[in-house]
Amino acid sequence: MKIKVIFSDGSRRVLKSPSELQKIDKNREAKFVMDNGEVYTGYSDGDVDEEDDFCIMGTIHGIGLPFNRLLGWCYTTNKKI
Repeated sequence: MKIKVIFSDGSRRVLKSPSELQKIDKNREAKFVMDNGEVYTGYSDGDVDEEDDFCIMGTIHGIGLPFNRLLGWCYTTNKKI
């Protein structure tokens, strides 16, 4: 099933499934959409820890989010840097 979203900036994306998080490019910025509609932007290495959390790094600080609440994710740009 494909999930298409329109973000507040007008950009449209098809979300990749949570199971594809392990394939994420840790050097590309991505948006992470949670099941409650919250959107987080940052970088992730795709690792899920023993507590089923994954980490998103922004500038200096990171945030751990529950993997089981991840609806999907997408890169912020279409081309690789």
